[in-house]
Amino acid sequence: MQIIKDFFKKYNNDMVSGLTTATIALPQNMAYALILGINPIYGIYASIFSMLSAYFFNLSSYIIVGPTNMMAVALYSSLNNFQGENYLPIIFLTTFLIGLFQFLLVSFNLSELVKYVSHPVVVALSHGAAVLILFSQIENFTGVSVSGSNVITKGWQFILNISQINYLNLTVGIITLILIFTIPLIKKSLPEYLLTVVIMTILTAVTGINQSIPLVGEIPSRIIDFNIIDFDLHLIGRVYSKAFSIALLGLIQTMAVLQAISLKEDEDPDFKREFKSQGITNMIISFFSGFAISASFSNTFANLSAGATHKISQLFCALSIIIFILFFRPLLTFIPVSVLAGLVIAAAIGIADLKEVIRNMKTTKGDALIFWSTFLAAIVLPNLDQAIYFGVMVSLVVVLQISKEADIDMLYYDKKDDDEGYHLHHVQHQEADKSDISAKQARVVDLKGAVHFSAADDMKDQLDEFFEPETDFIIRLRNVRRIDITIIKVLEDFVDQVQANGGEIMLTGVNQRLLNIFRKIGLAEKVGEGNIYLPETEYFAATHKALDFSHNGFGEKEISEEDKNGDHDKNKTDAEQKE
Repeated sequence: MQIIKDFFKKYNNDMVSGLTTATIALPQNMAYALILGINPIYGIYASIFSMLSAYFFNLSSYIIVGPTNMMAVALYSSLNNFQGENYLPIIFLTTFLIGLFQFLLVSFNLSELVKYVSHPVVVALSHGAAVLILFSQIENFTGVSVSGSNVITKGWQFILNISQINYLNLTVGIITLILIFTIPLIKKSLPEYLLTVVIMTILTAVTGINQSIPLVGEIPSRIIDFNIIDFDLHLIGRVYSKAFSIALLGLIQTMAVLQAISLKEDEDPDFKREFKSQGITNMIISFFSGFAISASFSNTFANLSAGATHKISQLFCALSIIIFILFFRPLLTFIPVSVLAGLVIAAAIGIADLKEVIRNMKTTKGDALIFWSTFLAAIVLPNLDQAIYFGVMVSLVVVLQISKEADIDMLYYDKKDDDEGYHLHHVQHQEADKSDISAKQARVVDLKGAVHFSAADDMKDQLDEFFEPETDFIIRLRNVRRIDITIIKVLEDFVDQVQANGGEIMLTGVNQRLLNIFRKIGLAEKVGEGNIYLPETEYFAATHKALDFSHNGFGEKEISEEDKNGDHDKNKTDAEQKE
């Protein structure tokens, strides 16, 4: 008896949060099944078995998994061409493949792929999905039959068939939306989705309206609906690419939920563990008539707000849904379809975040281009998975375009006779006084960041513009993170150009890794080991030392080659001791 009391005392908050979350998850997940065009019971199956599975495999104390609007619309847009008597088996097969891909991506350390999907792509996909969700519910909300492969064709069909509007259906849907947005204004803690469904079901039954509008209809009495998936190779060949893109989308959504939780709670997200759990869960629920799931923003934060402290709250949520179905299943029959459509539309409206869209517009032109191109692809292309690939492709194009510009600062030094130090000045291309700069003994090329082959042409152009005959050049490499053979070839050509025109080249801030590369390919020999300086502690110290050698050694020949080499060897020894 004491054990039971201790259990309730320890997990009381989790029981309450599980029950609270169930009141939101149950009607929502029934509604998400409508997006797919299937019986709402499949949304319940997906809820129950995903939560039970995730309880055993995930790690987070707060996360709630289940059907989400994004995953539902991705499945629908990818599989709507398969609607017919084999539609459900194809949904379950695709769900299994989604889980399998997620599991394999984590197992082979490829889940990092989600990091290559930029933030503007995610924001655009979510807002595009919101528009797709709205249009997917036109028929359920208004009674107007629509068909088409995208938003444009569906919108045109709606205009053509607008005379079919069922005004009772539309009125019920509008009242549903009003209630969903009004109830939280009365009291935030009230479960607006569940209350709205209860109120509208009673209202339509009492007034007799339910005789004139479509209802959910019979809900199967079984809680467990085990099915054997048909692993037809022909079907797998038709859906595997769609499953892969939706698998990535699910991981992206889960990653976003985990990151949001970490900002609110002192919980370090274990992305690999949660991703692998999601893959296992999707594979399991496909055998229990569930469709693809991911971490749910709304349910997770409802769980968090209700006081959850352990992941057992997810188990209590699943048990609450089971109890509700066992005792109140007959009442679900009388829920109007337009009410569930209203819940879906409310969820779609909730996705819209104008501030986030404006941020993507104002940050950079590249972010704006990625956002709008992905958003338009989401609402115009037949399938959402195509929009995912398109968004990633545009992101890569933008990144490659940016990487075409070499990150170089062109500087020259100024030293007066009565001044002990050097003054490095940036060269402004529009304002540079060429005659003044050309009188200087040495110029400094400060190369930075990860310099790739794509920036080779830009780098060559900048070096050509900065070149001056009979002038010494210092190429500063302290801030170079990565360099490839194409860029090294550009540097080699520049060394040849400078040396052929009476100048000398010095390389400063060269770390041991770069020095080894330069030695292997012969650049160190071409420049001269005595003209290569390793990094020093003081900022620009190696560059100033090179300037000394340039001013005295190359200009006035005051320092011998042996002295330079001796100083270089000492510099190298000091750097190696620091390492």
